[in-house]
Amino acid sequence: MKITSTLFFAGILTSLLFIGCQSEPNSPDQNNFLNDQVSFETVDTDLALMKDGGMRLDSAAGVFSIGWNEMFRPFMDSAEVKGMAFAIAFGERSTDLPHFKKFGLDMGEVFINYTGNHIEMHKRFHERRGTAYSLFKRPFGHSENLLEYIPNTEYQFEVTGSEFFAPITIMLTSPNALMDITSPANGQVIDPTQDLTINWEGGKEGKVGVRLMPHLRPHRGPGGGPGRMGENHPPFDRIIFVILETNTGTYTFPAQQIQRILNGIPANGLMAEVSQMDFGEVEHENGMVHTAMKNGSSVMMRIE
Repeated sequence: MKITSTLFFAGILTSLLFIGCQSEPNSPDQNNFLNDQVSFETVDTDLALMKDGGMRLDSAAGVFSIGWNEMFRPFMDSAEVKGMAFAIAFGERSTDLPHFKKFGLDMGEVFINYTGNHIEMHKRFHERRGTAYSLFKRPFGHSENLLEYIPNTEYQFEVTGSEFFAPITIMLTSPNALMDITSPANGQVIDPTQDLTINWEGGKEGKVGVRLMPHLRPHRGPGGGPGRMGENHPPFDRIIFVILETNTGTYTFPAQQIQRILNGIPANGLMAEVSQMDFGEVEHENGMVHTAMKNGSSVMMRIE
């Protein structure tokens, strides 16, 4: 296999506007309908950001991705490292999604192997989107057995294959050090009328994406119950995304920008994220398969 890598960056912004899908029998909870919906939408949004980062999706035969700490976490979440993944192979038939444009092919079973671990990815099927494989933690999926982070270690996608996609083994190497936002702390109260400096450690040399967005107060449904999923999602024009040419370890958002994204909306906090992506390519008889090893860190802050 010939593999080439280039360092890019991106973040995960998950849309919660759903169309139904169903799980294959090896999914651990076939009744968790909402989580299946989110998994397909998460993959679609991730593909969009990969394309923006330079991945040539239009000609891709598939995408295999591993990401560390790339999803925004709740105020009270722990600092546990979360390793999530997805794998798809593209056919020719069109789908109903803007970025998951081609029908997902059945690849048999897909496992991720590393340092004695052998983890089966959850296989999902949708009649208009095909097959996708994922390891996503709630609320983006229902995988409890996620990937442990081990520095500079090979993580192997083992694809058993099918009549549509030949067996293949794909190797990705984890970064030496994960990105970690050192300040502000998760759950820290900040003053939105002041400049906000985000400091972090880790990651590779090269470009870094830094993002800031509001966290909206939860809507209440009839009888005071939870509102509809997606109602807490901030408008896209309230998201600041900055590209740094080098990994400086710090970035300051001016107070004027913060006031602009908070003005007139019911926000109770801010979410900040830094991220990088390491892209690669692997040859397969179906065509060129693209890979991504993603690395990010996020915090959620309360506002006074």
